[in-house]
Amino acid sequence: MSFDSFLPSISSIIKIGDNLEIKLEQIKGVGPQILKILRNKGIWSTYDLVLNYPRSYEDFSITSLDRAQDMDVITVQATISSDLKFQRFTKTERIIFDAKVFGDTLEIVVFGRGYLMKQLQKNDEVVIKGVFHLYKEQIVASSIMKLDKKVPIKPAYGIDGIYDRTLTNIVQTIFDEKWVNIYETIPKEFIDHYKLPSRLESYRMLHLPKSIEEVQQAERRFKYEEAFNLQLRLVSKQPGRNPRPPKAYDIHQVKDLINRLSYELTQDQKDAVNDIFRDFKKPYASYRLIQGDVGSGKTIVTLIAVYAVITAGEQVSFMAPTELLANQHYQYFTSILKDSKIALLTGKTKNKDEMKKKIKNHEYDLVIGTHALIEKDVEFSNLGFVVIDEQHKFGVNTREDLIIKAKSKDVLYLTATPIPRTLAMVAFGESHVSMIKEKPKNRLPVETIYIQKSEIKQLYESIQFAINRKEHVYLVVPAITSDKVTDNIETVYEEIKSRFDCMLFVLHGKLTPEEKDKVMESFVYTPGSILLATTMIEVGIDIPTATLIGIYAAESFGLSQLHQLRGRVGRGDLQSACYLISEKEDVERLELLSKINDGFKLSEYDLIARGPGDFLGVDQSGYLKFDFLDILTDYPILIEAQKNVVSLFQRPDFKTNPAYKYLNKYITDLPKV
Repeated sequence: MSFDSFLPSISSIIKIGDNLEIKLEQIKGVGPQILKILRNKGIWSTYDLVLNYPRSYEDFSITSLDRAQDMDVITVQATISSDLKFQRFTKTERIIFDAKVFGDTLEIVVFGRGYLMKQLQKNDEVVIKGVFHLYKEQIVASSIMKLDKKVPIKPAYGIDGIYDRTLTNIVQTIFDEKWVNIYETIPKEFIDHYKLPSRLESYRMLHLPKSIEEVQQAERRFKYEEAFNLQLRLVSKQPGRNPRPPKAYDIHQVKDLINRLSYELTQDQKDAVNDIFRDFKKPYASYRLIQGDVGSGKTIVTLIAVYAVITAGEQVSFMAPTELLANQHYQYFTSILKDSKIALLTGKTKNKDEMKKKIKNHEYDLVIGTHALIEKDVEFSNLGFVVIDEQHKFGVNTREDLIIKAKSKDVLYLTATPIPRTLAMVAFGESHVSMIKEKPKNRLPVETIYIQKSEIKQLYESIQFAINRKEHVYLVVPAITSDKVTDNIETVYEEIKSRFDCMLFVLHGKLTPEEKDKVMESFVYTPGSILLATTMIEVGIDIPTATLIGIYAAESFGLSQLHQLRGRVGRGDLQSACYLISEKEDVERLELLSKINDGFKLSEYDLIARGPGDFLGVDQSGYLKFDFLDILTDYPILIEAQKNVVSLFQRPDFKTNPAYKYLNKYITDLPKV
């Protein structure tokens, strides 16, 4: 539901005038044809029309640069921040300079306009129109002119069939005659603290701006409103602070475990361990997100935390998204925690009834499993810690069903999918996120090679070398079969089968869970073999002798997903390679992947291109669709809003104070993500 859908029932909120909204057809200038067009756009009332603010302005674009896609034609206001450089080539000439655009510094390139050297200089404010090159951080300008602040700001609504000036006149009448109710949605204390214009005044400034500065003030207010709204949703859904005594773990046993490891933890791993143990010392249950870039070693961090809880006499549950991954974790934990009692509970587990009885009697310290852990008859004696691996792979109900079984509600979420730092901090809270970027010292960087489909022989040669060395090879395609994608399971299978004399295994979503496990197990235990798969392999599979991966139709995948797939190789101390194969020209984006091995940096590029919903698994929820707020550049606003909302939730009178009645109503009506 929208933020405003329940507000008209609240009389205590600020409103404009004493008149109610009137029908659009009663307003001067709204004839039958205009009325029809507006209704087709979902605009039925004066309130709807006021909320349909201009999307741009004739002489100034308020569109955030970070919403622009690579190769978009954009128009922005900028300030020249460097001296202009003139360059002449055989047949062309160009001018290059730096400019500040919405707080970012971009390189501006202008071809064939040498005369601008005399017209422009450093610190001039200009309007630039041109092609935006996202990965080069550059605009190739088609036109550039000085910004004349005396030029009127003309709103552009972009509604076919209605002149912008006509809409401006209609809106002017609505404001002049006070024919609309505009309700405030932010507590007055925050409006006053940040010196924000009211919601009413902000809409007036968007529709009828007297200056560029008014548009910027209105945008600033709505950025905060969207950030505040988002944080209400997120903070209200986070696990509560259930009181509990600090966990009585045995620090000496924990230190002995760390000292017995055959390697030293990286600094990032040490920091993450310390974060978790600080949580354990608090007098209330906590939750934490551990982000570990592919191959960074987040599992050992989790193991140390799990062992600490076991020494405190509590049980631990560890839920993984697949049986293969659950089994992999089981093998790893049992190899190190030899004195702990560990169970594996999946759909394949034999003697389930007997195992469930032992879990209930606390005969197991740690239970690793899949969705089987949330079955109602799986009862724990003293579950004190819940670990959820690749948490975004589970629905919220599944996660909550497992958390409910824990007495203290201490939760550790794990993900190897790089979520941009800003987004992770916003979603989980600034103090509840630990990031592991460093790779273990023995890991060699994966060589990443971008090739066109016409150069596929390079990949074939590398495959043959890997097979000869008895190493494992992954080949990834975007689909099982598709008319839209030339390279799929069917076509690539025939090609590879005819070229290589080795075992070729196939893995895709149409196989049963039993068939998938059998394929993976056979592949793992067959040196010198090839696995042809869809993106099912992007998470969790750890084979030290996997040294080569070829990703077909690489242009079909996001940068973060490509990075995840690349992480399936290079898991041991052998030199590994990743081939990105593309039929379409995608040089800038894919070459960026070949130069950057930091998944978090790549995720920021993906955040711009794909939007934040993809990362948190809430793309259809509407939680992260903003008109003004930018998840990257407006991070300080998001954190301020987060602090404000948390402070509200901590107030003893928050639930009863009439000033916050509409916020509580909003929170109650929120659907689950």
